[in-house]
Amino acid sequence: SCWSGKKALYFRPVSATLYLWAALPPGGRKRTMTMNTKKNVAMVLLVLSMLLWVMRKLNVLYVPGLSMILLAVSMIIVGIMFFTLGAEMSMTPMGERVGSMLTRSQNLFLIIGVGFLLGFLITISEPDLQVLANQVPSIPNMTLILSVAVGVGIFLVMAFLRMLLGIPLPRLLVIFYAAIFLLAAFVPKEFLSVAFDSGGVTTGPMTVPFIMALGVGVSAIRSDRHAADDSFG
Repeated sequence: SCWSGKKALYFRPVSATLYLWAALPPGGRKRTMTMNTKKNVAMVLLVLSMLLWVMRKLNVLYVPGLSMILLAVSMIIVGIMFFTLGAEMSMTPMGERVGSMLTRSQNLFLIIGVGFLLGFLITISEPDLQVLANQVPSIPNMTLILSVAVGVGIFLVMAFLRMLLGIPLPRLLVIFYAAIFLLAAFVPKEFLSVAFDSGGVTTGPMTVPFIMALGVGVSAIRSDRHAADDSFG
């Protein structure tokens, strides 16, 4: 009975993913497979070329566990392909609907509160941020994760307001990049690498699809010609 429970735990997500894959239109299957294959093959070729270069420099003819590395890489490619499939079929439509419903409510306080909460929660669930927090021993994990999540929540609210008010994106980019470089001149150098890495890991596989879909949903309410452009940024 214990083994049957474990089998259900392991294989139920696999069967659900295969069901989603079968339910996807043929064009969607081909697009998802092509996109992920190109992206991951390029990454694999880069890593393997670096490995071969190091082996040549060190005059090493064989790397222990090379077959396991290649097997793991193959499994990563398949896993990311199914992850993207799940994001495309669930998170993207959900984000678009939530964004459109928020703007239809015409309640500014609701938009600010829900926008902050969504940005906060989706950032906490970002796996890249969890990895970074474990690699910075000088800062407690939850301190780093919560501070980044609060920052993303605040700027997601500002992004919503920018789209609703029609504020040009280049103007905000100039202002905030100037503020970032000004602050960078007054903080310890040890802090800069953590700060910029924290900003980079927020553009991970969980955050980007959902927040981009939110932007599409919020801007879809507007009928002007700049609405589609304002869904970005």
